[in-house]
Amino acid sequence: MHHKDRQADGAPGATGWPRRDLRRDDSGSIIIFSLFMMVIMLAIGGIGVDTMRVEAKRNHLQTTLDRAVLAAADLQQSRDPEAVVRDYFTKAGLIDSLGKVEVVQTLNSRTVRAEAEMPVSTTLLRMAGIDALSAPAAGSATESVSDIEIGLVLDVSGSMGDNNKLPRLKTAGSEFINTMFDNVEPEHLSISVVPYATQVNLGRPLAEAYGMVGGLASVGEHAFSYCVDLPPTAYLTTVQLPAGLVQAGHFDASSSGGRYDRMGLDTPVCRTDASFEVLPWSNDRTKLLDKIAALRDSGWTSTEMGVNWGAALLDPSARAALTGMIGNGVGANLAGWPRDFDTPEGMKVLVVMTDGENTRDYRLQAPYRTDTPSDVWLDGDDDYYVYVGSGWYFRAKEQGWTQTRRGTRLSWAELFSRMTVGEHAYHLRYMQNYSRSTRDAWKAIVDTTWSTTKDARTRSICAAARARGIIVFTIGFEVNSHAAEIMAECASSPSHFYRVEGLEISSAFTSIATKINALRLIQ
Repeated sequence: MHHKDRQADGAPGATGWPRRDLRRDDSGSIIIFSLFMMVIMLAIGGIGVDTMRVEAKRNHLQTTLDRAVLAAADLQQSRDPEAVVRDYFTKAGLIDSLGKVEVVQTLNSRTVRAEAEMPVSTTLLRMAGIDALSAPAAGSATESVSDIEIGLVLDVSGSMGDNNKLPRLKTAGSEFINTMFDNVEPEHLSISVVPYATQVNLGRPLAEAYGMVGGLASVGEHAFSYCVDLPPTAYLTTVQLPAGLVQAGHFDASSSGGRYDRMGLDTPVCRTDASFEVLPWSNDRTKLLDKIAALRDSGWTSTEMGVNWGAALLDPSARAALTGMIGNGVGANLAGWPRDFDTPEGMKVLVVMTDGENTRDYRLQAPYRTDTPSDVWLDGDDDYYVYVGSGWYFRAKEQGWTQTRRGTRLSWAELFSRMTVGEHAYHLRYMQNYSRSTRDAWKAIVDTTWSTTKDARTRSICAAARARGIIVFTIGFEVNSHAAEIMAECASSPSHFYRVEGLEISSAFTSIATKINALRLIQ
């Protein structure tokens, strides 16, 4: 008997039974998702487009504002600063966007601040209910003029007469002066020219202002020249107090003895030519240029003395001396100068130029440097009588002895203004009895300071100047390695030292003037 196997009712796949499909139809869902993403992308794109438009407008607005406030802050333009800003915005077609303009003016500075805002209509963001975006701009500019005080310390020793160096210095120095006056108003500028060689001659007006001569305390002064015998401690500070100044003797330290009828000072330690005198605290372009043009070369090299006086004329302790010279070479608009070291918007600069190493300097011992009476009388131009005691005189011109003398008694200052130390030792002392010891003793009335000591003093005074915030530029003009080392140490930094040859000296002075003006102008 055959039996058929039957599947249960409703079993899937049963032959002859209908199949029930339980899957859902979702073929349209990707379209909905795509539409949703498209809306998001359009929104993002709309934001991007509108943002870019706003940024472009803002950038144009900010650029116009920056240019406007910079121009308005310029101290050399005389228009109303706010009017300048508005003029810029008007010409740019943005005047409706300009907001508040604020101007702060002081004696030597101007600050201009401005704000602007521009509404920018949207495109696609409008569909989101955002009709406009704001493009803001703001900015300020300050131009500040520093009161600039410069000590121009220039080597005019004898070696500057070699290799056309002095004419090149004159050209470079004149360019420096002109550059400074082309960029700085005279009322904000003071330049002191300090020529130096064996010594530094202050000139009588400055010597009087410092109280070295012309005062009740100046006993024994002379009127031949106005150099100073500085003590070693002077190189430890930029301050020069009048009470401490000792007038140097006027003499020629040469130890050789020339012919009697040719005695005289060829190279006095303190040079008396007008070109060698210090020109202090000047804001007169013509006077400064004339000073540079008149420079002459002669003597040894004493860089430490030049730097000392250059720094001293920048020190506030010199204010009383400057005040005393107002109307006597110094302009009234410099009253109150030198400024204090911590004065805002103030700058003090030393520019030191040398063409070689420190060499030597001399000082005449007391009492020979003063106008106290000597033991020598002069009759006429060259008839000298030297008192030797017991009523006797040695008559140098005749090389004989007499109890009758004629003429006028000379002071020591007068005596050594007429002959070198060596000529005096030989003709007036040695020839009395041909005593070498007597001659040598009279030659020894001069003290000599040598290069090692002078280098140490240069380092000290440069360090003292830097410590007070004075910016020190140095120029080594055709110098050897040792002089270059001293000048590099003196400078404020390696970039403040220039070692130059030949015509490069003009480039050095131009670079220094440019750096000074860059430090001066802040925008």
